[in-house]
Amino acid sequence: MAKIIKIDGENVYIGNSDGTLTTVNKADCSEFSPAVGDVVEVYKSDNQTIVIKSTGNYADEHDVSNKEPVTKVVYCLLALFLGGIGVHKFYARKIGLGLAYLLFCWTCIPALLALVDLIIAICQPADAHGNIYV
Repeated sequence: MAKIIKIDGENVYIGNSDGTLTTVNKADCSEFSPAVGDVVEVYKSDNQTIVIKSTGNYADEHDVSNKEPVTKVVYCLLALFLGGIGVHKFYARKIGLGLAYLLFCWTCIPALLALVDLIIAICQPADAHGNIYV
């Protein structure tokens, strides 16, 4: 997936998920009127480029605005072994939740919640760098 990051006259600048930048002509966006922030798909051949607006729920499935990237293996191990005291939450930079886990660790409820966090983390697919968003 790619995202339109700038429109300058007849040029549309598209940021790709791999960090590269693609520049296309506005005319290549034949199906829609491009706007900054649109999630698009870019198809190229030797002599033609076609840009279409993504119709999938990419923004819903990959909304990471309030989530932190963490290494999946480390997060899962911390949730398994030290989740009862909230270490995995501190690792995910969720300080408030980490303190709540630590405060209530004597009740064993945080340990059960950590087990749920572990199961959820195991079921999430990791990205190319081995990270998940929690």
